[in-house]
Amino acid sequence: MKKLSLVMIILALTACASSPATWKGMSEGDIAAWKEIGFNAEQAQNWKRAGFNAEQSADWSKEGFNLENAQSWKEQSFTPEQAKSWKISGFDLDTALESRDQGLTPVKVE
Repeated sequence: MKKLSLVMIILALTACASSPATWKGMSEGDIAAWKEIGFNAEQAQNWKRAGFNAEQSADWSKEGFNLENAQSWKEQSFTPEQAKSWKISGFDLDTALESRDQGLTPVKVE
């Protein structure tokens, strides 16, 4: 019986640890904002932990950036629009940084 109880406790803890993210810690207004841009709880929590609000997340996503890429470009003080301009002009982040530091801008592709 003790073994069964131990197994049940372990299973319960494992299930809790792997449960999907919730909206915990967010106000109703925040939740509504995240849902309005089409993010689920897990996406919202991940972007929020990375320092983005719903509006910023929507802007980066709209420009084609996932969370990891958005973080990298944002950390280097690029806006979503600037980052997209550099990317569609064929620049990766490192090359964009070097070029920007030299006073260059990407060629606009219309």
